[in-house]
Amino acid sequence: MAVTRITPEEIEQMILLYDKLGTYAAVAREIKRSPDSVAKYIKKSKQHDNIAIALASSVRKNAV
Repeated sequence: MAVTRITPEEIEQMILLYDKLGTYAAVAREIKRSPDSVAKYIKKSKQHDNIAIALASSVRKNAV
């Protein structure tokens, strides 16, 4: 069985479904991917969100 790469569109879909369904397993069933893959990409996305928030906060503090 050939393994296909996860696209940016799939990652967006994972994030939206996770917000709606609440578990990696439920998202994995919905998009036919492994729960481990879903967890990996959602966690990575959340890390990027946290970094962006911290950066924005730091920029605002320095601008004042």
